[in-house]
Amino acid sequence: MADTQNGREKQVDDENRPGDEVPDSPPECHRRGCTERATFVVLKRYQEETGHGAVEAEAVLCKEHADEESPTNLDGSYADYVFRVEPLQEPLEMDTA
Repeated sequence: MADTQNGREKQVDDENRPGDEVPDSPPECHRRGCTERATFVVLKRYQEETGHGAVEAEAVLCKEHADEESPTNLDGSYADYVFRVEPLQEPLEMDTA
């Protein structure tokens, strides 16, 4: 998720993508065109290249797309810089017995 005009527009488009999610169903990968189940959450926080403050982006991704993620804008890293990929927490199954 590089900080470019096209990248920001794609991020907004992705965030505005209609949600076909059923409550309590596993989330779908955030990448456009991918229908795989999301298994990771990626969080990035970095300074915008224009110097207008911090940018924070979070996306749930399938394993394949999470593998493609990497830190960006390291030359402008600062104390609150974040790049983190974590597994999504599985909902606890309730014992109905």
